[in-house]
Amino acid sequence: MSYTPVVLPEWALLGQAPVDLSDDLRSCLQTSEPLGPGKATQKWLKKHPDLPVLVVIATTDNHVWIFEQLMFIRERLQNTQLRIICFTEEECMESFAEQIQGWQIHRLQALQEWSDGFLRNLLMAESEAFNAIGGQRRRRESELALLTWLARTGRDESLGNKQLREVAALLTDLLGARSVLLDPDHELLGTYPAEMQGLSWHDTLDAQFVGFTVSEQPIRVQLDATLPVHEKATDIIGAHIRGSILIPFRCYEEIRGYLLILLTSEQLANLDVGTVNLLEKTADQLRVLIERRQSEQRLRVQYDRLQETLKQLYSTQEQLFHAEKLSSLGQLAAGIAHEINNPVSFVLSNFEPLDEYISGMSELIRLHDQFAQTLDAGDEQLRQQLRNTIQDREKSIDLEFVLEDVFSLVADSRNGLSRVCEIVKNLKNFAHKDQLESGDFDLVACYHDSVGILRHQLQDGISIVEQLPDKALLEGNSGMMGQVFINLIQNSIHAMSGQGSISVAITEVADEWIIQLSDTGPGIPDDVRAKIYDPFFTTKPVGEGTGLGLSTVYSIIERHKGRIEYKAGEGSGACFEIRLPRGA
Repeated sequence: MSYTPVVLPEWALLGQAPVDLSDDLRSCLQTSEPLGPGKATQKWLKKHPDLPVLVVIATTDNHVWIFEQLMFIRERLQNTQLRIICFTEEECMESFAEQIQGWQIHRLQALQEWSDGFLRNLLMAESEAFNAIGGQRRRRESELALLTWLARTGRDESLGNKQLREVAALLTDLLGARSVLLDPDHELLGTYPAEMQGLSWHDTLDAQFVGFTVSEQPIRVQLDATLPVHEKATDIIGAHIRGSILIPFRCYEEIRGYLLILLTSEQLANLDVGTVNLLEKTADQLRVLIERRQSEQRLRVQYDRLQETLKQLYSTQEQLFHAEKLSSLGQLAAGIAHEINNPVSFVLSNFEPLDEYISGMSELIRLHDQFAQTLDAGDEQLRQQLRNTIQDREKSIDLEFVLEDVFSLVADSRNGLSRVCEIVKNLKNFAHKDQLESGDFDLVACYHDSVGILRHQLQDGISIVEQLPDKALLEGNSGMMGQVFINLIQNSIHAMSGQGSISVAITEVADEWIIQLSDTGPGIPDDVRAKIYDPFFTTKPVGEGTGLGLSTVYSIIERHKGRIEYKAGEGSGACFEIRLPRGA
């Protein structure tokens, strides 16, 4: 009896065959002798993880070590893709049937069914199943690799030819086909497999793009085997190309490249709607990634420009703050000079009596020195004469008063100079050009420094009523907040024309510090209240105000994430309420 020769798959035999194998079966057998018990078989199986089919011969004599080897394959090696055909004696059939699920035995046959023809059919059937499952597995692996690449590429800084080459290789592997990657001008960027790089693709590419227009479709499927591009590709490759898929890589209206996938009859037969949809979604996803990356780059450029503009605005605003400070210093200069001149003049006036006291005391010291020398000389007459002179001189300069008055003059002079130092320190803190650094500071101490600068303007007719805590810690810039106090108090002083009262209260409510500053002046007219924070707006005569005072106050409070509100005073006067978050 004859049979049509077929190409048998590679296989291995575990256990002794009941009869001699035919030549065609033996030619595909991967070992010269059947596999047996022990480590040698396990070592061989470990080295051949891609073996498609294993035929097992189980008898009552070998079923124990057969169990061990099957357990080693499935549990130790975790090889679940190997197809197992098991021929067993009748006595072992039941025990093997119990393990058919656990060990994934695909065919369980009685040993008496063994024949070369039957074995060939089983090998061919299990080989087809192995290849089908392997193809599905490779397809899943290719899809997973593609999805992983898309997820990873979404985080890349740029998308260029490198990324196009990577996705071209993945898509080609997914279809198991051949492909050509082109740049926007239809010039060759790469071939898959790489061995096709040396071939002449010029005529084929010209044939693809003759009369070609890019449509809005993500991909273009061409199934006409008679198209010039397919015929020319067939001549170059040596394989019969029956169809192709062209994938343009787009970014908005711009084409970044093309992938031309060439398909044989077998590959066309495996092409299904799901694969086409996957290609379309991949092209769309890549388009989204490229467009998003380009948009992000444009936004980054715009963001950098806005940051630079914002930095310039901050610099300009800071200069305006400083200009307002200099303006305030100009208005304060005369009063500060007077404030410094008073203690300095007082100190200078103390030097005249101090000179007289030092002169008299120097003379007494000289006489005492002469008197000490007479003690050594033993001249009693001269000693008595010097004693009388010293007593007369002490009475004439009133030594007791001089000693008392010297300490008083020094203490008064020290107090006067301390006052000068305090004024200079407050002035320095106020005049220093504030930067944007912030830190914790005491709002109460900041207020006291500001009032110290304005002390000369607080005439006898103006009083300050204070309601302050011991400390009011705030995060921010103390120099800027000092300018807020200076501007508001100075406005109140000017408004009251030398007669009135200023009330200052700092209280804590929840997570805020509330500053209330009011006066007994005429207040702000209703028709200008909406403009008081506008830069350069002022109600003072020309040359007496810059119009930046309240504008600067508003900007500083806003920078500290606070808010300021004008409230009409009770009866008359102005009242400003400032709320600052403690963690500003």
